Amino acid sequence: MSKIRFLRSAALVDLRGNIPQNLAAYRAGDFSEVCADPAYWFEHDIECDEAALAALLAPADGKYFEVENCGIVYGALKDLSPYEARDERLWTYLSHTALLQHARARWPIPDDDDAAAKHIAKHFFARDKRQVERDNVGSRLWWMAHLCARVTSMERERALQAFLFRSDVRANLVERPTTSQCSELFGAIVQKLAMSLEGGKHLFERSTFRRLMMEINSVGGYKLLDCLPAHQVEAILDDIIGNKLKLSIL
Repeated sequence: MSKIRFLRSAALVDLRGNIPQNLAAYRAGDFSEVCADPAYWFEHDIECDEAALAALLAPADGKYFEVENCGIVYGALKDLSPYEARDERLWTYLSHTALLQHARARWPIPDDDDAAAKHIAKHFFARDKRQVERDNVGSRLWWMAHLCARVTSMERERALQAFLFRSDVRANLVERPTTSQCSELFGAIVQKLAMSLEGGKHLFERSTFRRLMMEINSVGGYKLLDCLPAHQVEAILDDIIGNKLKLSIL
């Protein structure tokens, strides 16, 4: 275990501004100078298990092992708070050091230099909320695990399996702050998705899930769903699924 490191702001600006000049390092080299020189970073009291990060699974046979990798990153940074987990300086440091090899495997860098520069800016940095939650090689894994760890009605791995089963379903949930930030509502939806994953998978059909979210939004327009207890939120979902979507089997 070691203290986590955050890039200094000037180092972050320098790395982002020199992506085209550093393409060779991104493709096959390293950023050993970033690790070695404290002028690039400062330490935080929180600990990071960098050895655990080395165990991240590379894609194989069309599988991305997202559930397993979410657990690895979340466990390696188990004391990280959501506030700290939104700091680009942390994730950019890790993507250029401990996560560099995994980043290359998970997000292969294009051969075209212009496309490569855009690709690197998207997956090696974390400028905004979208990049933090969806694009950065490390932060996206931490945030997906964090969201599912808040679902107290089921084990995190089962929640992750349901949450990650369809990319468009995941994006629909993450991109709706009122849904992802409401623990009871998010948990109830993931619970239904888990049941659907183990059943007929009907909730994962694009049109069905979109209708579900539309109906939830219409309810949320006159009821403060984030103020309701879990059993009332679940009852609302049951009503929508049974009476609006007409699904007897999930």
